[in-house]
Amino acid sequence: MLVLPIVNRNRVMNVKISLKDAQKVQNGVILDDIKESDIVFNQYHYLDSNYQQENDGTIHFIRNMSLLCNNDFLVTTREDTESNCYDVYQVKKPPKFVNPALDNLYADVITDMRKELPRVKKGRYLSLERLGMGEYLTESKIAALQQIIKSEPSRSRWPKLFQEAGIADLPLTIEFLKHFDCTIISDTTLPVDTLQNTIESLRPLNTQDYREIKKHFDMALANQKIYSKLSLVNHLLYNQPYRLITSEKAKEQVKQKVKAPMEGMEYGSI
Repeated sequence: MLVLPIVNRNRVMNVKISLKDAQKVQNGVILDDIKESDIVFNQYHYLDSNYQQENDGTIHFIRNMSLLCNNDFLVTTREDTESNCYDVYQVKKPPKFVNPALDNLYADVITDMRKELPRVKKGRYLSLERLGMGEYLTESKIAALQQIIKSEPSRSRWPKLFQEAGIADLPLTIEFLKHFDCTIISDTTLPVDTLQNTIESLRPLNTQDYREIKKHFDMALANQKIYSKLSLVNHLLYNQPYRLITSEKAKEQVKQKVKAPMEGMEYGSI
């Protein structure tokens, strides 16, 4: 389970990140000629390729195989420790390339599926900063976006102006992220004050617990800064609150065709 810690409205939340375009289609199976923790496009297997020797081999394999195969691909989890069986996901072709940071996010989600153990919940934290998101969401680019939108009333001219200003990736980033399901994990939210007090009380000890809790909080703050930039970009483009992150309750309401996303995450001015 890929977990994004993030601060919002004086609370530290933990958000599960997954792909909307992935569906678990088989549970507890052993398929002919398909290994555990593999990615399969027709007859092409990630584990039988040279891509697994590369640092960015996962996304390179998926991108290149997507050019050869038009159909969905399969991702298998790790084997169950008791039965040697694994689960199978069916995944649609990835969204069009926007920048390496978003591809890193996509690869992390696929890797999380590959490393999943059936019937076992194990979280792994996600840092948007580590992915490189901040490099492509700079203040200067957002300022350029704001200037174009403010000075040009015709939306039809925006794409051309965005391209000329070198910021065409900003709206494409918002579209790319729509392929991800981002849901707050219930009963894991803490007030910021509580977490800060815990960190301060453990600081003199400098134990592993102290370092892990502080690392978690620092990551949540850094993720909030990047998410605020995404929210601002979305607000400038569409004049609407950013609704990438939702609650379980909101998801259920959406399933019932009632539009009720989580109260908008705050977008900070830059």
